[in-house]
Amino acid sequence: MTFAVEAQDDYISWTSVQLQTQLSDKTRISLKPIFRHYRDLSQYQNMSVDLSVRRDLGKGWSTLFLTRSWFIPEADYRHFLWTDVAYGLKKNTITISNRLRYHWALNVNDNKDPDYFRWSARIIFRNDKKFKPYFQVEPWLRADGIYQFQRMRYEPGFSWTFGKQYRLDFQYRIEKFFNVPTERQFNVFVLNFLFII
Repeated sequence: MTFAVEAQDDYISWTSVQLQTQLSDKTRISLKPIFRHYRDLSQYQNMSVDLSVRRDLGKGWSTLFLTRSWFIPEADYRHFLWTDVAYGLKKNTITISNRLRYHWALNVNDNKDPDYFRWSARIIFRNDKKFKPYFQVEPWLRADGIYQFQRMRYEPGFSWTFGKQYRLDFQYRIEKFFNVPTERQFNVFVLNFLFII
């Protein structure tokens, strides 16, 4: 999002603690505040709060609804709604998953952020029950009258489960912006601690 950054090639961190609980055997809800630092990790940037509900549909299919409230210092509040449909296929020690997301930016305080269709493809290596490396790509197709690809994410990472209630997720995200007035790249370290309650 162009409002959040200044440098054309910056190192940024996203750090979060995620609380998750089961509402039923097929439905779970989570709350995740995210704190961001930028300018090569030297300065606080902003924070947001995610609230999501995920529903397993069976046979590898699932849906997710996520709402993000974004709080930016010395700028207007922003809000986003995302809807996902996902499918995962397990084969031996590999899982391949695909997700289609509609990224809807609400027009709050006269802010008009773009809407997107986002498709992600991820391959997960499950040789170890606790430590699972993965690689993911995610192109963004603008969907508000300007139908062109404007972003691409390359995301190697891993998840590490320790105990029944805890998981650590790390990702190094390379995000490229193109077909925009200022083409640029961000390098993002994403760290999330998941606590199941």
